[in-house]
Amino acid sequence: MLKNTQNNLVVGLKGLKGSGKTLVMTLFLYYEWRMFKKKIYTNFKVSFPHEILDINKLIKLDTELQNAVIGLTELHMICDARRSGKKQNIQMSYFVLQSRHRGVNFYYDTQFNRQIDIRIRENTDINVVCENLCIDSDGDGFNDLFRIIIQDKRIIPISFIEKIVYGRPFFDVYDTNYIVDPFTMVEINKLKSVK
Repeated sequence: MLKNTQNNLVVGLKGLKGSGKTLVMTLFLYYEWRMFKKKIYTNFKVSFPHEILDINKLIKLDTELQNAVIGLTELHMICDARRSGKKQNIQMSYFVLQSRHRGVNFYYDTQFNRQIDIRIRENTDINVVCENLCIDSDGDGFNDLFRIIIQDKRIIPISFIEKIVYGRPFFDVYDTNYIVDPFTMVEINKLKSVK
């Protein structure tokens, strides 16, 4: 679905609650792990080899975070647009800007694009809009068809690709009910605004 996934991408997935954002991100992370054997960091649980990321490593620009794939769900909880002057947001944007130098593909999701810091939005290479089609195609009681529209800003003119994703095979690969708690790392909340 994504061409050149080894090209150190910043990929943003957007959509309403239950639209399949984390499902599709999990599919991309799984593909990168399976095809390229890259180390996977997430802030949610998946069933393939990964490490739950300590957000402080991103904020502190930890050198360990290289030649890897990072998937963060609900990025707005970590890098909210309304806190754009905070050190946390500025450091996160520095990490995103360094992703190519670090050999990192960075995936994130949020309900609305404007919820996350503008520096991350502007440096997003590929936007993926997700939509739950509310269709139970296999009769098991779960909606399992999702439409994704991929906008690749690296291609001029900007291209759009539409795909239908059958999500059932990935329902057990991640925990859709995992609660991302931005307050688990006390240090994040102590960071002050940069003056």
